[in-house]
Amino acid sequence: MHKNTKDTAKPENTFIFSSAEICEFFGISRETLSGWAKKGAPKESRGNWDLKKLVEWKIGAGNKKEDSPELRKLKADVRYRETKADLEEIKKLEKVGQYVSVDDVESSMAEVFLRIKQGLLYMGHRIATELNAQYPELALDAKRLVDEEVTKGLTQLATTGEYSSAKGSRRKTNTT
Repeated sequence: MHKNTKDTAKPENTFIFSSAEICEFFGISRETLSGWAKKGAPKESRGNWDLKKLVEWKIGAGNKKEDSPELRKLKADVRYRETKADLEEIKKLEKVGQYVSVDDVESSMAEVFLRIKQGLLYMGHRIATELNAQYPELALDAKRLVDEEVTKGLTQLATTGEYSSAKGSRRKTNTT
């Protein structure tokens, strides 16, 4: 058995010391030791420290230290204040017209794409109408080809988000 400075007997595997002894061992002030406690240093009870656990905490024990409750609170407070500032910035930009909400953009884009789709789907009919006056025998074929290409293109855009025209698949027509 070994004795600490108070001459009280302790088992050899116990490393519990007072705050004064810990400060003397590490060569630190009581304020520094209090700071360590706030940062999550392991404490056995008020004024009593397990030296072995404290040394493991101090050297990081493989840097597996968890944040102390005080540090977690500070980090959460910083995140809260940053988020609040970001929201205020968005509100300010929205008031001066430099910010548009995602919902507004999505709504506008949906309307634009609907008009484009309607225009493309109407193209075959318009071409057939124009051709019918001079080349009635080609009007229906032209409408069918345009409708097929437009439908294929719209389907590609809807499924993959991209459009690639099929090169080399053009049919040759005789216009003699």
